Amino acid sequence: MKKLLLILCLLARAGVAQTPEIDSLKQNLKVLRAQPVSLARDTTIYASLKQLMTRYVEVNLDSALHFTAQMIALSQQPKLQKDLIYAYQFEGYIYQIKGDHYQSIQAHYKALLLAEKLKNHTRAAVSLGGLAHAYMSLKDYSKAIELCEKGLRIIRNHPNPKAQMPILNVLGGVYKEQGRLREALNVYQELNAVSREAGNLWYETQSLHAIGWVYDGMGNGPKALVFYQKSLALSEQTGSVDLKGSILLNIAGLYITQKKWKEALTYCNLAKNFALSVNNSSVVVEAEEKLYQIFKQTGETNEALKAHENFTVLKDSLSKERNEQRIEALQAQYDNVQKQNELQKQQVQLLAQENQNQELAQTRNILFLGIAGILFLAVLLFWNNRRLQSKNRQINQQKVLVEQAQEQLSNINKTLEVRVETRTQELVQANRELIKKNEEIKGALFKGQTIERKRVAIELHDNLSSLLSAVNMSIQHINPQNLSDQEQSVYRNVKQMVKSAYSEVRNISHNILPAELEKEGLSSVLTTLIAKLNQNSPLQFRLSTSLFQERLPAEIEFNVYSILLELINNVIKHAQALKVDIELKQTVRGIELSVADDGIGLPAESGKQGVGLQNIRSRLDALGGTFDARQRMPQGTEMAIKIPIESSYSDGDVQGLELSA
Repeated sequence: MKKLLLILCLLARAGVAQTPEIDSLKQNLKVLRAQPVSLARDTTIYASLKQLMTRYVEVNLDSALHFTAQMIALSQQPKLQKDLIYAYQFEGYIYQIKGDHYQSIQAHYKALLLAEKLKNHTRAAVSLGGLAHAYMSLKDYSKAIELCEKGLRIIRNHPNPKAQMPILNVLGGVYKEQGRLREALNVYQELNAVSREAGNLWYETQSLHAIGWVYDGMGNGPKALVFYQKSLALSEQTGSVDLKGSILLNIAGLYITQKKWKEALTYCNLAKNFALSVNNSSVVVEAEEKLYQIFKQTGETNEALKAHENFTVLKDSLSKERNEQRIEALQAQYDNVQKQNELQKQQVQLLAQENQNQELAQTRNILFLGIAGILFLAVLLFWNNRRLQSKNRQINQQKVLVEQAQEQLSNINKTLEVRVETRTQELVQANRELIKKNEEIKGALFKGQTIERKRVAIELHDNLSSLLSAVNMSIQHINPQNLSDQEQSVYRNVKQMVKSAYSEVRNISHNILPAELEKEGLSSVLTTLIAKLNQNSPLQFRLSTSLFQERLPAEIEFNVYSILLELINNVIKHAQALKVDIELKQTVRGIELSVADDGIGLPAESGKQGVGLQNIRSRLDALGGTFDARQRMPQGTEMAIKIPIESSYSDGDVQGLELSA
């Protein structure tokens, strides 16, 4: 029963979708459309449509789009071009809410072109902000930043805080999602200053909230909490219901991170109760999920189970309700279109009747002239008939000749098509055989290299290691007590060098072709390697792998392993870093390897590459891969490797694997 009541509370908005205010606006719109056409009447209709679509944004997005489309159609008149810009921008805003980012981009570009044509700088900046928001949602961060900077340049020349604040909000969000937290903090601080100067309490609340996000992301919990509390207090004063629930949830999440379960539970319940009071279903669902985490960690199993059940039921019910609302809206649109079609048919019938009457009148007037003309034409046709008969005989003769020529040309074309098709098939077959032969040669080459590596590794291990062991044993028989101080120093140095040489030979033998790579695969070997490095090196290595296949082709595994060893060696020798992040993932296109450190960065260009980088590039050239070294902000270096790989999965299988990963 409790679950049912909770669902009914959240879905109450669907029951009051058709408010008296909306019904009144729709009735008023119907009356206006019945009036004679005029600019004043169209302007009033535009204002009514604007109110309807803004009201429906909070009730039904499909209905909002329906009235927005009507407003766009109405604004096509030359005297309503400025209003058309706003209509396109609002259409882009609705599509952004619906998650249809490509439609949003299309609408905002229409608005941008019209705004630039009319030199409406404020609307142009607003469209650039909307486009940046859409591209940020599509994860095209470089394009989003470019559009934000273009919009801010317009604002600098034509100041307008209302247009500036949304752009700053989007730019801060882009930097935050990119992990460029310091830049995001600067942008949000600027947004806070602009909003306070403009007296815009919503953006002031949002900027304080966003600054808290950034400090939270930086791991500065105390500062994040201060700004969260400031934004919460401001939202209480201004009644910003769209922000208050999110702020409460973020404070609860911060306390969960700090494992302060009592405080986390308090704020989570506050967020849930507030969301229920304002019918914000998404916040309630997220609050139930956090309650489940809290109760699970505090050992309250029954409460955790209830929270999880509420989360599951609400999530499924809301999804079903949204689909039903969309179906009802589409049905309503379909019914409206049907009624409009019937009215148009009636109008067409009336116009057809009027045209028929006019045609009868015209026929009566020209009937007398027609009779005289017919008599004249009859005489003229009789005279021309004989001339035409002679011409027709000539045309028929020429037609026979043309048909014969066309038949000959058709036969030639058929023969040519057969020859071209045969030759094409031969070339395709030859190409397939060449590709197959190249693959065989490539496989044989790799197999030979693998055999040679094994032989070299065995030779190093069995012969050179044995020799070094023998040397070490021989040295052990020397009594250092019988040596002078200088000779004892030489003895210790020789003993240490033999030990180091023995260890180095073992490492070289293992790295040439580690046995685990053949048996267990790349992912397992890399995990073992990173574990050993973290034990023996002051550097801290982190490894992240995401592969569709349990085993990759042997050639790919060996070369990726060798390249990674070379990159790790470069970091240890030259980077002066403290942390190294290694990411290995498989995409639809192939393998991507990233090694990022927080060291001193790339050296100045010297025009000369080391042996290590030359080895990496030669391996990648053989695999058809690419290599990119770039500077990280604020410091460090990132080495990005991409290697194409032929996948045995279908497109559908790959998408499924990506989702599950």
